[in-house]
Amino acid sequence: MALYARRVLSSLVVLVLLAPVGAQLVRREKKRDAGSSQLHGALRKALRSVPADRLMHVEESLRASYEAFPKDSRGNLPPHRVLPALVRSYFAKEHGWLLRGLETPGAAIIAPGETFRNSHGTNAETGEITDVQILQDKAPELASALKDVTLRPASSASGLSLGDVVQTVASLEQLLLGESLPLLKAAYFLNQHGDENTQPSLEESDLNEVLQSYLLLFRHGIPRNLTDSHAHARMRARARRSYDWNNITQFVSQAVGESSHLKDASGNFSWDAASSAVLTLAQRYGEFQNRECGEMKSALMSLDTTGSGRVSLPDFHGAPGHPHYQFTEGENFLRKAGILSEEPNSGLKEVLIANYLLGPSNCIASSEYFAVCCLNECDGIMNEIEGAMQSAAGLASQVADAVAAIRVERSMAASRSLPTELMQSLTDAADDAGAVVLHSAAFRQWLHRVFPNECPRPSKQEDAAEEAERSEAREWLEIDEAARQKWEPLVLHPSECTRIPEWHTQRLAEASVGSDGESLLSTEI
Repeated sequence: MALYARRVLSSLVVLVLLAPVGAQLVRREKKRDAGSSQLHGALRKALRSVPADRLMHVEESLRASYEAFPKDSRGNLPPHRVLPALVRSYFAKEHGWLLRGLETPGAAIIAPGETFRNSHGTNAETGEITDVQILQDKAPELASALKDVTLRPASSASGLSLGDVVQTVASLEQLLLGESLPLLKAAYFLNQHGDENTQPSLEESDLNEVLQSYLLLFRHGIPRNLTDSHAHARMRARARRSYDWNNITQFVSQAVGESSHLKDASGNFSWDAASSAVLTLAQRYGEFQNRECGEMKSALMSLDTTGSGRVSLPDFHGAPGHPHYQFTEGENFLRKAGILSEEPNSGLKEVLIANYLLGPSNCIASSEYFAVCCLNECDGIMNEIEGAMQSAAGLASQVADAVAAIRVERSMAASRSLPTELMQSLTDAADDAGAVVLHSAAFRQWLHRVFPNECPRPSKQEDAAEEAERSEAREWLEIDEAARQKWEPLVLHPSECTRIPEWHTQRLAEASVGSDGESLLSTEI
């Protein structure tokens, strides 16, 4: 009898996953608890400076993913596992930001300014939204409220509405963007305009120079020298002779132009106008720097003779150099970072293109709270699938139709039918009831096969995280009060960043690295 009951319950859960969004399993109604009220109060405070149009953008970006998770009768998500996944995905696809404390399960935890030469041990655990470093430092009230709401057991939690998720993400985004303002003040000072406490109005040409300096400081990452104007002038001179100076000046000019309506009565740009321009730069920097990622992707795909999304290790290391990047990561690092595929029998070693592009050695602009990495194309693809399905799961044929259409739209295939082998492997990824669950380890593995240049091969820790989300969804639907299990992510140290522009101080120090491998790099910028 118990076995029969479990089978019936399992069938009900599958039917819910396959049902349209508005027909989710009905859970008993609950009154709003004190934790939710505390969260909403903290969010209201955090959102005071967030423009309405930005909130609308965040909601538009998150809605498809939100709809693809099981919800209760009020449309609320499970409170714990889903929120970190949604936050991580949003910042990865929108900005390429890797947030300190919310690293991808199984990925490297990159300490600010760390390289393989001076990395140090850490036992930090990832996975909780309240682990995000900037929340702890800059918004402790919001961090506390989120902890109270998200760590409750499913049986007593109210869950998270779309509004809760959107407002949390928008609050985090605003906190991170606000970190650009101290760097802007430093750029004023280094260009001999005012000091830490006084920033005068600037003519347009002066503002352009200040914002160019801001971009160089931001791109340089920490450690930064924010006090030596002579060293900064030398770095600017190197940058003017570099490969990407025209791109930098155009990027700045566009941001200044969009802030021109904020000029003061004398026709100059006040601090508020400059702040508006720098926030525009910070908000769009992920897309701006992703052009380098596109160049790297094209270079690697040209070395892939089979279309498998893989490059042999000798070909990878033998690729010609580029002004902005070098494929110099060592075998041990590639293996530890989950970027190297190895065949024990043949001895074949291959670099996984998508895993490499999203790897830690391609993260730049390292700061205290985040680093900027290549935009995650796979999360964008996943959003398109979620938007087409508008459900947490579907039959293999439904999912195949959605994916085939995306391949055609992205000019990856001419036919709207998937190859037989991909169709068979998708069928194999379905559960016992025939449902392909979008947020599952099996589906993520399948996506890597379909989009090998865009979707990385998931690590064991990522698979475990997907299954934890799925398990929580079951708890949410079944009102399961069993204690939650935590997983421990793999922690490793990244290789030295290999995306280094010509003007960067690290390029100057390359010749100063001794034969014993010790770096003689100074911190002058």
